[in-house]
Amino acid sequence: MNNKRQTCILVLGMHRSGTSALTGVLSLLDVYLGSELMEANFANEKGYFENNILYKINEKLLGQINSSWNDTFYDEEKLENISGLNELKVALKSEFKYAHTFAIKDPRLAYLFPIYKKVLKQLKIDIKIILPYRNPLEVASSLKKRDAMSLEKGMLLWAYHFLMAEKFSRGHARVFVNFDELIANTSDVIDTISSKLTLELADKFNKNKTQIEAFLEPSLKHHNVSIENLSHNTPTIVKETLALKDRFNIDDLDREFDILREGLFSYQKLFYNFDIVNALHEGEVAKQSLHIKIQELNQTTHNLHLKEQELTQTQHNLQIKIQELNQTTQNLHLKEQELNQTVQNLQAKEQELTQTQHNLHLKEQELNQTVQNLQVKEQELNQTTHNLHLKEQELNQTVQNLQVKEQELNQTTHNLHLKEQELNQTTQNLHLKEQELNQTTQNLQAKEQELNQTTQNLQAKEQELREKSSERLILNDALKSKDQELSQTKHKLQTKEQEFVQSQQELDNVKTELTSLYMSKSWKITRPLRRVMRIVKK
Repeated sequence: MNNKRQTCILVLGMHRSGTSALTGVLSLLDVYLGSELMEANFANEKGYFENNILYKINEKLLGQINSSWNDTFYDEEKLENISGLNELKVALKSEFKYAHTFAIKDPRLAYLFPIYKKVLKQLKIDIKIILPYRNPLEVASSLKKRDAMSLEKGMLLWAYHFLMAEKFSRGHARVFVNFDELIANTSDVIDTISSKLTLELADKFNKNKTQIEAFLEPSLKHHNVSIENLSHNTPTIVKETLALKDRFNIDDLDREFDILREGLFSYQKLFYNFDIVNALHEGEVAKQSLHIKIQELNQTTHNLHLKEQELTQTQHNLQIKIQELNQTTQNLHLKEQELNQTVQNLQAKEQELTQTQHNLHLKEQELNQTVQNLQVKEQELNQTTHNLHLKEQELNQTVQNLQVKEQELNQTTHNLHLKEQELNQTTQNLHLKEQELNQTTQNLQAKEQELNQTTQNLQAKEQELREKSSERLILNDALKSKDQELSQTKHKLQTKEQEFVQSQQELDNVKTELTSLYMSKSWKITRPLRRVMRIVKK
């Protein structure tokens, strides 16, 4: 099991500041975001990359101190009144138990960071922080379009979130990221994040570069205003904060940020006094009471409208009932006349019924007889059905046997075809052997003729030797020469004899092979072989 500590990357940034784009890139760099992410919508078409479970918990935590993400009177001291952090602790353990490095993004973290810091410390998880920022005028313009918020409140909220996130993140590994730079120079920004936070992201970026570039298309920014292009109407604290942007990741700016934050909260203390708080509280209570009264009035009006509809429907139904009653009275009078006529008809029908009952009794007797006959026929039918079933079984068995016979016939036909091929091949081989035997016989006859010629020549030489015996001394030298010729001739004769013996052996081998064929094959195959044997014997 890996004993390395887990790392949590907290994305601390104001709404519409590029937090979703940055977190989306982290996701493409294999940083885990959890199992249940907030769905995309018209305001963020590519997704929020925000954990839904933690979002709901964050809403509850801010609700405990009557605050929210757009609270311009936020007070960090109220965080001490937040209780019940076990739900957050359980959620973090459940969502990120198996992730070595994971990220959490929610603009509410800029206000709730001390709570997360406390819980993550209890879980022994390291914290690293990314602070995305964007031109506050762009942020305010986006919020105005999405939430109908004034530009002034949008820029004031940006200052609150940015300065609180900066304060809370001190003492942790952190890096500031400009949204414009993230889109324009993605590779450099990833290198800076990797360096500042000691994260190995470069290789993953190179691997997924195409996907990341497609994700960070320029259309992600719907409002584009240069960060240097701020009007004189921009709040001073916003302009002074942005004046430090080139030094965010380089210098220690704690003193400058403290001065800016104290200035911001000094204005808050000026307007956030006891009277204003009470007035706001009373106004909120009055607003809630008025909202409840309006809801009650709307419900009463709705109920009254329903009652009027019910009354109108009741009157309509009453008129219908009166018409139905009149019609029923007329129908009743007609029914009474019909009843008298029916009584008369009934008497006649009783007489008919008596006759019909008598006829029915007769029919019942006929029916009983028919039923008995039918039972007999049914028994016969059952027996016939049983016999038919037996015949059907016999037929099925016959069909099966026929199929087996057909398979055997097919196999026999196949074997016969193979035997026929084998017979043809044997016939061809026999024909070849017959040709070889004829050739061998011809060669043997030629050798015999050559041997006879040699013998005749030898006899002639012997005769000549006898006739010229008187000339032996004179022809001694010639005789020696003839002796040599005779020796050579004898040697050739011996060679011829050896060749004859070799031929005889080959002929015997052929005879043996033919005899083997003769013994192993049928009479039809061996008939031409016997003819060959007779030729060989001759």
